[in-house]
Amino acid sequence: MTVRVAIAAPTERRWQRPGAPRRIDASGRVAREGPMVQLTHLDPVPVRFQGWRAATGPLTVGQRNIAKWLTDAPQAPAAVLDQCFGIPPGTAVADVIECFAVLLCRHEGLRSRFVLGVPGAQRVLSAGEVAMAVHRVDDDATPEQVAECLVALGRARPIDVATEPPVRLAVGVRDGAVVTAVAVYSHLVVDFQALAILGAEFAEMICDPAARIIGDARQQPLDRATVERQPSRRRRLDQALRYWSRHIATAPVHPYARPRVTPATGSGAWGMSSEAASRALDRIAARTQVSRPTIVLAALCAVLSRRTGYATCQFVMLSANRFESSLKRYVGTLTQLTYVAVEAGGTGFDELVRRCFGAVLQAGLNGAYDVNLQHEHSTWVAAERGVAPSFEPLFNSVVVDTRGFDAAGTAPVGDPAPTRLEWADLPPTDILLRFDLGQVDGEMAARVWSGDTGRLTPDEARSLLLALERLLVAAAGGDLDHAATLAAVALPPIERPPGWLLVDNCWIDLAEVQRFLDDALAPAVARVFSAVDGVDLVAYVVAAPGGPATPAEVHRRCLALLPGRHAAMTPRHYVLCGHPPADVTDLAAWRAQPVLAAGTGRR
Repeated sequence: MTVRVAIAAPTERRWQRPGAPRRIDASGRVAREGPMVQLTHLDPVPVRFQGWRAATGPLTVGQRNIAKWLTDAPQAPAAVLDQCFGIPPGTAVADVIECFAVLLCRHEGLRSRFVLGVPGAQRVLSAGEVAMAVHRVDDDATPEQVAECLVALGRARPIDVATEPPVRLAVGVRDGAVVTAVAVYSHLVVDFQALAILGAEFAEMICDPAARIIGDARQQPLDRATVERQPSRRRRLDQALRYWSRHIATAPVHPYARPRVTPATGSGAWGMSSEAASRALDRIAARTQVSRPTIVLAALCAVLSRRTGYATCQFVMLSANRFESSLKRYVGTLTQLTYVAVEAGGTGFDELVRRCFGAVLQAGLNGAYDVNLQHEHSTWVAAERGVAPSFEPLFNSVVVDTRGFDAAGTAPVGDPAPTRLEWADLPPTDILLRFDLGQVDGEMAARVWSGDTGRLTPDEARSLLLALERLLVAAAGGDLDHAATLAAVALPPIERPPGWLLVDNCWIDLAEVQRFLDDALAPAVARVFSAVDGVDLVAYVVAAPGGPATPAEVHRRCLALLPGRHAAMTPRHYVLCGHPPADVTDLAAWRAQPVLAAGTGRR
C-alpha cells in the first residue's frame, strides 16, 4: 500500500534548532510546510533477540517515576522518545537488522514488559522478536524528511508496555538500500542519556560488522532495582526526599512572576540558533573546565537574577542521575526532577559557573527518590504554603556534552553565521517560564517557552534569549566581574507596581489574589487584605448558605482553583463572617462584623 505522509512530529519531542517554517495543526502537532513524502508499506521483518535470562522484578526508582507520569497522563506526547540513526550509503536492511538485534540482546529494558501502578513490575523476556516496519521511499525526499515521517508513524498510537515491546523500529529504503532508520521508545525504558548510548553503539556497529557482538554483561534495570533496595540506598532515597521537601517549602513557585502586559493570549516559544553562542561556549569551557550545559545554566541564572531580583535562583530542573561508574553504559530511565539552588547575586561570571557546577552536583546527588512519596510531600507542603507549583523543569537540557574542554584550539575561522530566531505557537500549558537547551555543537539551539504569553510576552521571551547570547559572547573573551556581567545582560529589573507583595518568597499581585478569591468562592462575598495584625494575606469571607462554612473548606476551594494563576496564592488566614459590611474595602468595617470562624484552613 502506498501512502503520502505529512512531515509531522509532536511538539513535545526534543527541542531541535529552528529550521523551515512550522505550523500547528488541530492535534497540536508541529509540521514543516512542504511536499508530502510518498511511502509504500512493505512487509515488516522480525528482529530476533536472545538474552541471558528471563526474570521478573520490581520497577526501578526511575521507572516508577515515569510509570506514575504515564498513569496520570498516558497520552502525553513526551511519553515516548524517538531516535534517528545515521546510515552509510549502500547499507542493506540485513545490516540494520543485525545492529538492532544486538541492541535488543544487550539491553534488557528494550525487551521487557511492564506492570504500571504501585508497586509495579518489570518482566524481562529471554527470547523473542520485534517487528521492524519497512517502507519503500517512492520520491526524492531527503533522509531527514523520511525519518520525520517514520517517527510520526511510530508515534501514531501509544505504546502499551504491558503487552507489546517498548520500542518500535522502522527503516526507509530506496533502490534496495536503507535511507534512514528510526526507533520510537517508551520513556519507561530510555532517557536522553540512554539515547546517546544507543546512538553511539549503533553507529559503531553499522560501520563495523566486527563490533556486532553482545559483549560483556552490564548493569540492567533489574540489577538496578536490586541495588536500590539495599539499606544504604534506601537512606539516600530518604535523604533526597528531605532535600526535595526542603526546597519546595522555600522556593518561589513562579520565579518569573511579573505584571500582566496583555490579556492571556495562549502559549508559545521563541527558538534561537546561535553559532556565536556555540563558539563562546567552547572558549568558556576551555577556560573553566566545566560542561557547556552548565555554562548555559550559569548564564540563565545571571539573566534571571537580574530580571527577577532573586539573589538565589531556586527552581526545578532535571537530573541525569548518572554519577556512578556502573551506569556509564546503562540503558534505562534514570532522569528525575530535582531542585537546584544557585547563589547568583554579586558574583563574577566564572565564579557563577563554578557555583552552578556545585549546585548541579548537589541537586544530582539528591535527584533520585520515590516519586509516590514525593507526590505526597509536595501536595502537603503546597497546601500548607497555599501555592500550586508546576513541576515542569524551568531549565531543561537534553544535551549530552561528551566533548573535551580544549575545543578552543580547533575553533572555526571567520565570522559566525547570523543568529536565527523563530516564534512558534504551542499547546496550552500552565508553565510560566521554561528554558530548553537542545544543542551546543556548531550552533546553540535554545528556546524560551511560556504558557502565559500575556504575562511573559513574545518580546520578553525574545529579549531573554538575546540577553543570554550577549552574556555568553561577552564572557568568551575572559572572565567578567559582576558589573560587567550585568552590563552584558543589559536588561533592567522587572518593575512591579504598588499592590505587588513578596510573600513567602513568592511575588504576588494583591489584585490578582482578589480576582482569584472571587472566582473560587462565588457567589460568596470575600475580600483579601495584604496584612492584618502582622499576618500576611488575610481574607474576610461571608459564609453564604450552601457555601464553605469553615476555613478548611474555604482553603480547599481556593487550592482547587489556583493552578495556572502565576501571580496569586491562597490567603494565609481566613475570617468567616455572617454578613458583609456596607463598604467591603474597609478593613475596620470587616473587623466590626461578628466572626463565625477563623483560622488558616491548614491542618
